[in-house]
Amino acid sequence: MVTLLSLSVICLVAVILIPVVLSIIGLPLMLLLGLLPWLLRVAGVVLLLKAIFQQPTKWENFLPALAAFVLSAVIGWIF
Repeated sequence: MVTLLSLSVICLVAVILIPVVLSIIGLPLMLLLGLLPWLLRVAGVVLLLKAIFQQPTKWENFLPALAAFVLSAVIGWIF
């Protein structure tokens, strides 16, 4: 049977450990989401140059670059 003392100790440990675990997990995720729009813009420029230099030039070749720029703008607007 769980006593009030043991329940208090478990809750105290949980209150200390939960923020530590969440910050360890959340910090790299925040850094990744902060860099993601910039990385998508770089990928968009590379895909745009690839589409320009392909012969023959077709509009379908520009869709990946357009998708990268739109996704970059959406993620930058959200975060």
